[in-house]
Amino acid sequence: LKADRAQAVIDMVRGKGTGASSVLIDGLCQLDPHLSRTLNLM
Repeated sequence: LKADRAQAVIDMVRGKGTGASSVLIDGLCQLDPHLSRTLNLM
């Protein structure tokens, strides 16, 4: 499932720090708003 894979990547990047996490989440919100809402990122 796309949401499961995305959540796994987000969890991994969160371990890299807030800067990396913010960049990933901002990009994902722009590329796929629906998935971002599903993952409660927005």
